[in-house]
Amino acid sequence: MDFSRIKKCLVKLSRLLCIFFASVCMAAGILPTVLLRRGLNAGNSALILYSAFLFAVVFIKGRRGQSKIMSVVYWARLCISCLLAVCFLTASVISAFMIKYAYFNEPPAPPASGTDASGSSGTVVVLGCHVYGDRPSRLLKGRLDAAVRFMDSHEDTVAVVSGGRGADETVAEAYVMKQYMLENGIDESRVIVEDRSVSTDENIRFSADIIHENGLPDTFYIVTDAFHSYRSYLFAKKNGYEAYNVSADVYWPLIGEYWVRDILGVLHMTLTPDWDLSPRR
Repeated sequence: MDFSRIKKCLVKLSRLLCIFFASVCMAAGILPTVLLRRGLNAGNSALILYSAFLFAVVFIKGRRGQSKIMSVVYWARLCISCLLAVCFLTASVISAFMIKYAYFNEPPAPPASGTDASGSSGTVVVLGCHVYGDRPSRLLKGRLDAAVRFMDSHEDTVAVVSGGRGADETVAEAYVMKQYMLENGIDESRVIVEDRSVSTDENIRFSADIIHENGLPDTFYIVTDAFHSYRSYLFAKKNGYEAYNVSADVYWPLIGEYWVRDILGVLHMTLTPDWDLSPRR
């Protein structure tokens, strides 16, 4: 068996895989900003930087001991390769949890007709996202559609639509969210507005205040995008609430940048030592 030939084939294959992965990351980082005329955020910036360093590792080579400059290039390439590998492994582990809580942490099935459902249900909490005038953005529309479908099949549930007014918005997101749900057949008595929050943390905290004020079940049925489910779940659990997730349909053009942005958000929550989310009851 020619092991040197096998080694060369494996090296070539790994290079091709790295080039392919770097190309996907670069496309996921750049295309949304070009096609959808979006600005850079933490997610697509991280994708672009990661792909740039990965391309550099693949195409820029140095030899140890060949010359001083080439030795520096060699060790720099080795250090960058290790750092990229750590980032990839970390992102993979967090992504596994994100997938778990997006698709395998669903609320329990509604009780059979005629049975006592007392204490068994939860409160739907729909997390806000950007609005354009009085209409929801594409991501927010997906969340609202998921909430409507869920409430149609869980007729005893009440929803808190949570979202304040952003700096570039003319109205609080929650009012747009409520109007959309009413237009899609949800009775007004089943929708409560929370219009002060401007972050996921505040979505959970302020919705919890409304839930307790109205005597609603304090189990959260959080409706948001798949990439956001794990982080919103963590906020709910850190505040002391039982939580389940209802994921909206995936909007593929933005999945890369938002997925990475939430990975960074989970890392921030985990590594920030003074992160305090004591329960507010």
